[in-house]
Amino acid sequence: MSIGAAAFLMNAYAVDLPAGAKKATIDEFKAFADGKPVKVEILDLEKPVSAELVWSWKKGTITGKADVGGKTLDVKTKLTFKGDKACSAGNGEKPSCHFIYIDGDKFYEVRDDMKLHAVSTVD
Repeated sequence: MSIGAAAFLMNAYAVDLPAGAKKATIDEFKAFADGKPVKVEILDLEKPVSAELVWSWKKGTITGKADVGGKTLDVKTKLTFKGDKACSAGNGEKPSCHFIYIDGDKFYEVRDDMKLHAVSTVD
């Protein structure tokens, strides 16, 4: 199962959006993270997932390596935008879209139900 396909499976992670996090526009998010290495913890999958990724607006991709429950996977997903949301999708998958909040050197991908999908730290 790819990371994108598993995005809607839930587990018991409980992380809250920090009070100081500010909802970012897509332009603010691009300026913050484009082309920079990012350490990611995905919170709403069936297994623990951590990754080292690069979001590239020029290439329209998110690439890198992910550790999914102890197994290393190559990541290459399509990056798109839908209104104020950043979206990713593997080949043939429906895009998974999230609002972006920024606080310090971190950005938070937030689902429509306001629960966190992922916490990322920009290096």
